[in-house]
Amino acid sequence: MATYILVSLGNFAQAVDDAIEKSTLPGDRHKIESGKWLINSPIVTSKEIADKLGVSDTTTFMICPIRGYYGRASSDVWEWLAAKS
Repeated sequence: MATYILVSLGNFAQAVDDAIEKSTLPGDRHKIESGKWLINSPIVTSKEIADKLGVSDTTTFMICPIRGYYGRASSDVWEWLAAKS
């Protein structure tokens, strides 16, 4: 499975949250904060994830695969990433 980060842009945090919470996207999800999610899924492209969530034509967002990571965040973010790696 691949791990991605989904970030809403502009005023679309609630729309992204709603799409994630209502989705049947296969895999696992972890909410960092409103409009920011980590996704671990067998789906292989960012576009496919957006399409499965139904956000492609209605929201402003970015979905990027995570190939490495670094930064400062709460321990639950690092633990989730480590468990999915």
